[in-house]
Amino acid sequence: FRFACACRSTDRCSSFVCIFQPMASSNSNSWIIGVALDAVATLTGTIGKQLLRYAALKRNVIYYPIGFFFTAFIDPAFDVAAYSFAAASIITACAGLVIVWNVLLAPCTLGEPLTAERKLSAVLICIGTILTGVFGSHEEASLTLNEYLALFSRPAACAYYVLLAIVLLVLARLSVSGRLEARGFYVSALAGLLAGNTFTTKASVELLDCVLQNKEVGCDENPFLTMWPYLLLCGTLLFSGGSLLILALALRDSEALMAITVFEGCMIIAGVFSGNLVLDEISGQTARGLAGYTLSLAIIMAGLAVLIRGELGKGAQLF
Repeated sequence: FRFACACRSTDRCSSFVCIFQPMASSNSNSWIIGVALDAVATLTGTIGKQLLRYAALKRNVIYYPIGFFFTAFIDPAFDVAAYSFAAASIITACAGLVIVWNVLLAPCTLGEPLTAERKLSAVLICIGTILTGVFGSHEEASLTLNEYLALFSRPAACAYYVLLAIVLLVLARLSVSGRLEARGFYVSALAGLLAGNTFTTKASVELLDCVLQNKEVGCDENPFLTMWPYLLLCGTLLFSGGSLLILALALRDSEALMAITVFEGCMIIAGVFSGNLVLDEISGQTARGLAGYTLSLAIIMAGLAVLIRGELGKGAQLF
């Protein structure tokens, strides 16, 4: 890692912006290091989520801060480091490892039964996640603040915001007044949909990277002299922090094998829609890529449907 700083002013060095940056490897096999780092990230994230469930089972609040420490600090630290060694598409595909770790650990750590539906659901969601990495956009574009603001105000992006708000409101309502046996699903889905909106995080990191690209003056127009990067950071805190708190509520009454699987599946779905509709990653995609991406999403949704069927019983209804 290195400590990187850049001037906040374009005409004189009146103040600085500084962050820790991982040193990228020049080795052609460095992606293996990236995958290994993300494997650690997903493992620590799974441990943190299971600690939240363990705290509810044992009625011991001491495990809540430990769980949040794993999910909010250790997991993101390894995740950020992984991006310096491997392509984003590879790291995104590795998100499915959370479900794998959960299926492997929950029967031992939490004593939860591993039913046939839970096994099949985990396999389907993992396959769908890997395919999103294969067929998703592999192009990385460096955008300015104005270009990001233009993306975020496009009609497709605004339509996504409205759709997301409606779905979140419906899930929030069902979490309170829906069928008792299905409320864990609603709360987990609500948390996952919030967590999948990482476009604010991506924009914030890209803007900071823009400042650090030129050691002398940074960006031609420093975005951190405006309010927008700070509003984006607030969005990141809302989506990421809010989702963890809501997931903790879900894990109070729902088994980890159900809640975490729903959380991860809905997070991936939200990431697919926000990436394509808000960040316009769909532009330039081939027909084959779009077809594969659609298939990936369908497989993930099929995995969620299998899980719902298994948790609620045959013929059960969510509403």
